[in-house]
Amino acid sequence: MADQEYRTSTIDIQKTFLQYAEGQSYENQYRFILQTGLRTGELVGVKCEDVDFISKTIQIRRSMEYRYSVKEWRIGEPKSKSGYRTIPLTEEAVTILKKQKEKNKRISEISTEWEEFVFLCRKGTPVKNSTYDTALFKICDKAKIPRFSMHILRHTFATRCIEAGMKPKILQMLLGHSNIGITMNLYVHTTEEEKKKEMDLVAEALMAM
Repeated sequence: MADQEYRTSTIDIQKTFLQYAEGQSYENQYRFILQTGLRTGELVGVKCEDVDFISKTIQIRRSMEYRYSVKEWRIGEPKSKSGYRTIPLTEEAVTILKKQKEKNKRISEISTEWEEFVFLCRKGTPVKNSTYDTALFKICDKAKIPRFSMHILRHTFATRCIEAGMKPKILQMLLGHSNIGITMNLYVHTTEEEKKKEMDLVAEALMAM
C-alpha cells in the first residue's frame, strides 16, 4: 500500500466504512478523527482536561506513541509549534466524546497512569497505532472496500472540509501544519465527484453566455 499516504476515501466509501465500524472497539476513535482531523498520536494523547464541553473545543497539547524498541509509551510535544492548537468541536464530535466518557466508566480497572486519558481500550490503557490500523484493515475487508490506515482518516477529514468550502488557511490551522503548502499538496485530494461537479458548473456558465 505504498500509495496510501496519498489517498482519501470517497463519501460513499466513508459511509460504508462507518456502517461496518458501528459497534467495533475503536468506532469512537475513527469517528472522532473524521470530525477533527487529529493525527493518531494526538488522538492517543488527548486528556480529559483538554476538552471543554462548554465552549465545545479541544486543545492539542501533546502527542503520544508506543515505542516497541523500549516497550513503553512516550509522551512528547506536537509535531511542530503549529501543532499546538485549539479545535472547535462539531456536535457529533461532542457526542462521541460523551460516549467515550461513558465507555471508560465501564472499564473495570484503570491505573492512575492512564485515568486522565480519553481514548482507552477495554483494558484501561491507550491503544497502539499498529492496533488501530490492524482493526481498520479488518473492518475494510469485511466491508469489501480498499484497505486504509488511520492517517487516511485524517486525509479524508481534510478533503471533506475543502469540499464543504472551508478556506485552506483555516484548514491549515485545524490540521496543525506549519505552512499552507503541506496542507494543499499532501492532505487535500480532489475526488472524481468534485471534478465532475466543478466542470458541470463551468458548463452551466458557458451556456449562459
